[in-house]
Amino acid sequence: MVENRSKTVALSSAALDAPWENGALWLFFPDYRGSVPYQSLLAAALAERAEVESGTIAMALEAAPRRRTVFHLHWEDALYADAGGDGEAAATISDALERLAAFRARGGRLVWTVHNAAPHEDRFPALSLGLRQGLARLADVVHVHCRTGVDLALGLGAPAERIVLMRCPDLAPAYPDDITDAAARRYFGFAASDIVFANLGANRGYKDLGGLHDGFTALNALIPAARLVLAGRQGGYFEQRYIEPRPGIRLIPRFVDDAVVQYVVRAADFMVLPYRRILTSGALALAFGFGRPAIVPDLPALLDVVRPGEDALVYRADDTGDLLRAMIEAAELPAAERLRMRAQALQAGREVGFDRLAGALLDAIPPAPGKSAPAATPCG
Repeated sequence: MVENRSKTVALSSAALDAPWENGALWLFFPDYRGSVPYQSLLAAALAERAEVESGTIAMALEAAPRRRTVFHLHWEDALYADAGGDGEAAATISDALERLAAFRARGGRLVWTVHNAAPHEDRFPALSLGLRQGLARLADVVHVHCRTGVDLALGLGAPAERIVLMRCPDLAPAYPDDITDAAARRYFGFAASDIVFANLGANRGYKDLGGLHDGFTALNALIPAARLVLAGRQGGYFEQRYIEPRPGIRLIPRFVDDAVVQYVVRAADFMVLPYRRILTSGALALAFGFGRPAIVPDLPALLDVVRPGEDALVYRADDTGDLLRAMIEAAELPAAERLRMRAQALQAGREVGFDRLAGALLDAIPPAPGKSAPAATPCG
């Protein structure tokens, strides 16, 4: 098991190269690079060790007898996303597991990154659980981003020795970063003295953006200099209830272009992430990568990653009143304390990069038949 803080693995060049000669192929599925930077950054980090492409199980099956092949599955519900009902979903899932077993029988290696505790929109809960249990048993490497993910993987049946724990790496390198904080504030019309909170991402059921809006409305009544940026496809709550933003709010109710991301994050003193449930938070990795502390609920997967009082403030999940308390605490912090938390957040964000994740995954994959596993050197 590779851990993200206390126990890391230092890999020698020989350790990385030994299992990967003769043109290894790394296929990943699904291909969400258009909206999720995670896959693009990981592909770039893997590119020196293997040929990296998006691909299907069928492509992996075809390649496995000819070359060293890894099939890296990310959001597993994409395997049955087109299913019209339970019967079709069950048949699709059964077929996928059978073909993955055949792929491994041909010498292929299966890596599964567990991004979520369950699909965000879980159309077939019993079937998706069966798929995840099957993947946990089949995968040569089960990669999780937090200790809560380790417990989840073990509960699904993954052998402990196949679990790799490494926090979600820094996502900031995927975005432009060529403006100043002052320029970002001018973009939204904020003053240097304003206390700014921001949330970036689509409004989906596992987030309580309504609670954030209501908490901020109460905050703005107490502290008129408070500001909130809500950026991303909103839908539901906001489109139905609010035609115009309330005082102090800047609303960007659409997909946020990459070039605008830095304006949202750099304008903020704190990123507010009002999750109802979460296993991996890319938004938190992005906030830390830009050096912004976060305000987060006390969900186990988040408490695995943040350091309360250092790089984050924590409130009771699903408690708008306690979220308000945390935002008041943030607003009342001296400027020097906010700068200290920024520095701590940036340090946390830079602890794990995609090059380190790529090395950990490569090192964890079992060697080709007839080869012994490379030795890893513990450090830290």
